[in-house]
Amino acid sequence: MGKRRRQEKLKRRAQQRVPLTGRDMLRLFPGLFFRALVVIMPLSLLMTYLGASGVTLFNNFWVQMGAYLAAYIVFNRFIFGPVRNYRPPQPKK
Repeated sequence: MGKRRRQEKLKRRAQQRVPLTGRDMLRLFPGLFFRALVVIMPLSLLMTYLGASGVTLFNNFWVQMGAYLAAYIVFNRFIFGPVRNYRPPQPKK
């Protein structure tokens, strides 16, 4: 294998994502939970307030599920940011 091909192979390997282990996911879980809570709690409070103040649309289960799904899709990059940007710690030499 030539030098150039070897460098290209090493470059491709460096760009591949390392799969997350269970320990890594446990490390990331509190951040994911907090970010999801930050997105869902204001939405829940808003829908509760609107439903109680006479907007009967928000008393419908399917409308609420649609609102949660829309919020999840819109804020997906924010919620899962720690997973996308995670780099495993380098082993100590």
